[in-house]
Amino acid sequence: MTITEIALLYLTSGITVDNAALRSNLSHAKTVMQNYTGHTFYYLQQIEDPAYVYIIGEWESLDQHMNHFIPSSDNQVVLESLKDALTVVRLEHIDAPHADLPLPKNETQLEKARCGELIWSIVRHFVKDGEKQKFQDTFDTNKQYMQDYITEGTIGGGWRIDREYSKEEFVLLEPWKSVEQHLKFGKTDDFKKYGQIREHIDGAEIKHAKLLDI
Repeated sequence: MTITEIALLYLTSGITVDNAALRSNLSHAKTVMQNYTGHTFYYLQQIEDPAYVYIIGEWESLDQHMNHFIPSSDNQVVLESLKDALTVVRLEHIDAPHADLPLPKNETQLEKARCGELIWSIVRHFVKDGEKQKFQDTFDTNKQYMQDYITEGTIGGGWRIDREYSKEEFVLLEPWKSVEQHLKFGKTDDFKKYGQIREHIDGAEIKHAKLLDI
C-alpha cells in the first residue's frame, strides 16, 4: 500500500505564492516528484496563514521517499532552486493512499477547488499514551456523524508512521465548501457525538487549506 506525504513549507519573508519564479520552481519540483513516483502531487495553501504551503504526495514507502528520493541528484537540484524562497517546516507520512483521501479525483472536483468552492481541513490529533486503539474505535463508531454533514466528499486519514516523539498522531483530511461550513458543524448535536474522540487526545491542530493551481 502506498503512503501519503504531508509536507509543510514556509515561504521566506517577502515571497508570496504569486511570485513567478517560485511558481515555476514549484511546478518543476512537482514534475520531478510525479515522474519519480508515478503518482499525482498537490500543493495546498493554508488559509489561516497563507505563507504556509503543503505538499500532498504519494510514495511507495517511507524508504522510497526518505532514503532514495531525498538524497537523489534530481531532488538536490530542486532544493537548490527553492532554498531562498522557502523552508521545510515539517515532513509527515501517514499510512493511507491517496485513494482513501478526499483529494480531487476528477476534473469537476479540480475545477471546484480552483474556484475556491472546495477546501480541506487538515487535523492532527495527538493521541493520549496507550489510547491509540480506543481513539480508533471511537473514531470509527462516530465518524459518520461528520460524514453525514459533509457534502463535498468522503473524509479520510491515517496514522503517522514517522513520529518524531513517542505520542501517536492521527491525521484527518476533511473536504468542505468553506471554513464557515466546518465551523457550523462544530455547533451541531452531531458534533457532540463525533467529539467523543476528544476523550482520547491531548490536543489537536486544525488548519484549513485551499488548492494551489501549480
